[in-house]
Amino acid sequence: MNLKQSWKEKWVSQPGLMLITIIIWSIFIGLCIQAGTLLFTSIYSFFNPIVAENLYEGLNLHGLMSQQIWYYIGLVALLLQVVGLKAYMFYLMTKIFYTINLDHPFSKKVSVLISKIAAVCFRIGILAIFATGSLKWLLKRGFDVPSMDSYTGGAFEYLLMSALLYAIAQVFKRGMEIQSENELTI
Repeated sequence: MNLKQSWKEKWVSQPGLMLITIIIWSIFIGLCIQAGTLLFTSIYSFFNPIVAENLYEGLNLHGLMSQQIWYYIGLVALLLQVVGLKAYMFYLMTKIFYTINLDHPFSKKVSVLISKIAAVCFRIGILAIFATGSLKWLLKRGFDVPSMDSYTGGAFEYLLMSALLYAIAQVFKRGMEIQSENELTI
């Protein structure tokens, strides 16, 4: 019962945050569907290689699979990691919006969550760079690999976002210290 009351109170007192939470949940669910579909179709492609022609939204890795199965497995594993980490990042974002309270915004839990998101963004950026490099390496060697910018693009943006979020986490840490000092002086 308390949980329902607190959600009702959050909707009344912080409707903007709750609306953003719904949008973030929608993105998180979409990324989970993308990761799950990619995982299922890539596993299924081992039993029926034709499936590799359309792993997810037209991603055709059938040529690579028929040329070299181990490179196919490695590339799909990289793509799954990138998509999975993106989903995890949005999951952590939902946790922030459930946790944050605008009356006392600075808390250790929010600071830790922001730090985790920064670390996940950094991993996404590094994996995207590695995946892009792998694709270029495969293309130079004559393998049939399509462009995968929707999966591997934006590496620099994720690295930049990681640095920005790390700085915000440090601001939250300092804000938490100031907030606790203010509570002690009152």
